[in-house]
Amino acid sequence: MRSCYKKMLDQLLDGDETSCIEDASIGSSAVTVFLKALNNFCGEVINVTSDQTTFEVRNLYEVVVNKEVDKAKEDLKPVIIIDAGQQGGKESVMLALYVIEQLVACNDNSEMIEKVKWVVLPSTNPDGMEFARYLMPYWKKNLKPLDDGPRLGVDISRNFDKEWNSCPEVENKFSQIYPGAAAVSENETIFIQNALKKYQKNAKIYLSIRRDGHSIAYPYGYSKTAPSNEAKLKRVASEIATRVNQKTNGIYLFVNTSIYELEGKQYCGHSVDYANDLGIPLCFEMRVFLENNNKIISKFHKMPRGFEASLRNGYFSGIRELYNVIVNQKKYPKMFD
Repeated sequence: MRSCYKKMLDQLLDGDETSCIEDASIGSSAVTVFLKALNNFCGEVINVTSDQTTFEVRNLYEVVVNKEVDKAKEDLKPVIIIDAGQQGGKESVMLALYVIEQLVACNDNSEMIEKVKWVVLPSTNPDGMEFARYLMPYWKKNLKPLDDGPRLGVDISRNFDKEWNSCPEVENKFSQIYPGAAAVSENETIFIQNALKKYQKNAKIYLSIRRDGHSIAYPYGYSKTAPSNEAKLKRVASEIATRVNQKTNGIYLFVNTSIYELEGKQYCGHSVDYANDLGIPLCFEMRVFLENNNKIISKFHKMPRGFEASLRNGYFSGIRELYNVIVNQKKYPKMFD
């Protein structure tokens, strides 16, 4: 364990509190406390900023995990960008915090932050997360009131400036897939797009972690057609799926396919398509924790002990493979040519 992280636990942890973020009750306050503590104690490897807020004035955090080894080469260091929580729910946010915890706390992962800069946006829809947490578990939108009545929210996962208006219009503003009156109309979308543009020069991989599923998917969402680097995307997605399935013992099959095929229809205004359009070479969506499926299946079948931990470890193993895609050129030759 990194000494700064141990010092943080020794000084801040009460006797009855969990030392692991994955065991904590995840909400906006927990996100804030955890990130501020890491920033205060482990500032040599993590930098947390929050320059933008949501409609309900919750912070949108940008977290950079990076260990500077050669200052002269810092401007060339490859970047992995991860966001989580676009569609509300706490599970994807917890996984993003777990990734941050593993990168910061574990000496075994030191090379991962020496050779790659990690930019994590761990909670990109905190208003929606809190609304889902306390009132409507399946709520996926943000909470900005719409101009023409009491209806709330935009599905920010469909609000990005890439083929936003290519799907049939969603006229029902109560719909959980309402994409907004215009592309990039939401604070959360602006925040994510700005981060992608900020790091696009050195960004090699973008991963958007989302609720309700067990899959890795690649562009496009808006079209059946394949991007020019389809073979590379499929290769990486297949390797990630293999890592996840190995860790989870095949309890559920972690699938890999295009976003369009996964949805069975168009998914317009998707951040993965937007990031791909910026020129980030490898862009993916990861669905995690099968939230809805688990609730249904558990009514008829008891889930194995440690099931959630197996999933979490599997997902992290898949994310670690993204790092290998960048540094292991023997296994992954010419991925970024």
